[in-house]
Amino acid sequence: MLNQIISNTPIYVWAILGFLAFRGIKSSVDRELKVRAIVIIPVIMLALSVQGIWSGFGADPVVLAAWLATMLLGAAISWSLVSDKNVRILADKGTVFYRGSWAPLIMMMAIFVMKYIVNVALHVNPALHTNMLFAVISTALFGLFNGLFLGKMLRVLILYKQAMSVNSLFTSSAAV
Repeated sequence: MLNQIISNTPIYVWAILGFLAFRGIKSSVDRELKVRAIVIIPVIMLALSVQGIWSGFGADPVVLAAWLATMLLGAAISWSLVSDKNVRILADKGTVFYRGSWAPLIMMMAIFVMKYIVNVALHVNPALHTNMLFAVISTALFGLFNGLFLGKMLRVLILYKQAMSVNSLFTSSAAV
């Protein structure tokens, strides 16, 4: 049965896995990123999550509330973990320095595997589409992981905007 599941998985799913693995491995080393690069993975993870929730469970208010609540929890956790030890804004270069970490790879693989398992479970047992416990647990986990990505991204974007404002202020006053 496992062989049948894997062989019936669309090729684009494996392409997504490859992209996520590539990005996760790149995250394991120190790097400087432009602001647009900071947004890519959180937005992709959010899109995968929303697509998974919508196709699997629809727009049920309980399901969406579970997703939103755990997303806010995840965002609060990751927001608080951003520090000068792992992220520095390099305003003079217009970039952000990230200390290397395996955490993004682990989170991306966790989301991918969870989404894959949920999709297989829904395909094998269509009754799970209407199983509220399965829906709430699945979407709550999607929300938690999304929140972890989004909280860090939002915190870094705010720090970046603040640093760029201060840098622009100093640049303007130095020119006078």
